[in-house]
Amino acid sequence: MSLNEENDFGEISISENVLKDLVFKSVEDYMKEQKVYNEKIQKDLQKSIKITINDDSSVSVSLKVPAKYGENIVEFSKNIQKAVKDDLERIAEVYISNIDISIENLVKPEELEEYEEIEEETLENEETPESEEKEDEEKREKDE
Repeated sequence: MSLNEENDFGEISISENVLKDLVFKSVEDYMKEQKVYNEKIQKDLQKSIKITINDDSSVSVSLKVPAKYGENIVEFSKNIQKAVKDDLERIAEVYISNIDISIENLVKPEELEEYEEIEEETLENEETPESEEKEDEEKREKDE
């Protein structure tokens, strides 16, 4: 189902997938800002977002997210709700009837750090054409 609006110029239709993408981006940005984000969380988040377009053309959002261990879970959840509501209303001009958040698990900061270190090592070990060119140039300078 999509969200439709008619005006003097024609019809505007916004699909549930577009709304889902907007929710994902909003939550992703907030979670990165709070340093509660990695590749596994990204995949789980993408699967967990549910959008419902109600009979009155309002939108209901449901999603599952982890929270950071030791942080205020209620405050964290309220901030996600506000970010999603603000973004959807600003970008898609839709009325949000509710945003339901389920906290599925807690993530300890050291778990996120371990995952980030593995990602950084992987990136460092990947040779790029630019890094190979720099190495060749440095080698030539040493030989001279």
